[in-house]
Amino acid sequence: MTPLSVLTVVLAICCIILIVCQYCQKQRQQRLYDRIQAFLLHPTVPKYSVQDDSFALLENAAADLENKILTEHANMVAQSKQNVDFVADISHQLKTPLAALKLYCEMDAAVFPNAHTDKQLVLIEHMEELIYSLLRLENLKADAYAMSFQMHPLHLLVADVWNGLYALYPTKCFTLEGQAQLRCDEAWIKEAIVNILKNSCEHTTENGKISVLLEQTEAAVHITIRDNGGGVPEDELPKLFQRFFHSSRNTSKNSAGIGLAITKEIITKHHGIITAANDAHGLCMYINLPIIDGMQSYEIVS
Repeated sequence: MTPLSVLTVVLAICCIILIVCQYCQKQRQQRLYDRIQAFLLHPTVPKYSVQDDSFALLENAAADLENKILTEHANMVAQSKQNVDFVADISHQLKTPLAALKLYCEMDAAVFPNAHTDKQLVLIEHMEELIYSLLRLENLKADAYAMSFQMHPLHLLVADVWNGLYALYPTKCFTLEGQAQLRCDEAWIKEAIVNILKNSCEHTTENGKISVLLEQTEAAVHITIRDNGGGVPEDELPKLFQRFFHSSRNTSKNSAGIGLAITKEIITKHHGIITAANDAHGLCMYINLPIIDGMQSYEIVS
């Protein structure tokens, strides 16, 4: 065999080895990508690589990050559980005296009618609703509720929500545009939309306008809810989803300031994001919900 032939064979073998190495590297990259995607859907115990090469460093760095996420999530769940227990204890301690106070007000009203009884009863009911809403919010944060994810036509859910609100706000002008299919928990998504639409109705004029636009892409569903209530000061926008926050445009004395906080938590449980912004006419709520085909029905236990 001539030196040229030997060189040709060596080069061919090197090319084959290089191609095989590249193929193996791509396979490892794909496996790492698939593992990360699977972890985002259903977090599991991280797997570390035992190989001794540069790519193993990347695999182990991803495993370290996954481990930190699991640890942080466990800490958040534990903290939320403590908050739920605390709120539940406070709620239990308040319910009995509130019930007794309500009973005494009703008894006094029957014997000694006065102009303040109705106001007292309204305030007691407001406190009861506040306690109930706060407990629901903390339970949501602690993953204490069961959620069942199924595919739903979102435009029908929104229309159903408005049909329930129409009797309370018959003079409002409501429009719904677009269609979208979303895998979600029907009851919770409806509650999230109810809270936003009620907020829009309460902060617009008698003939106020509220619009909902649904858009769907390959990756996500986008919901835009607008009203013509004049918006809020820019410095208040980041605070709208904080519990107990009352905007300066809020004229309702019975608002607990928890509805939008619950809405944000519901959207978060659906892996989505909700933001608020002003436009020329009023306030806009933007909801982005990713399309996750692998999401299954499940129950979260605190």
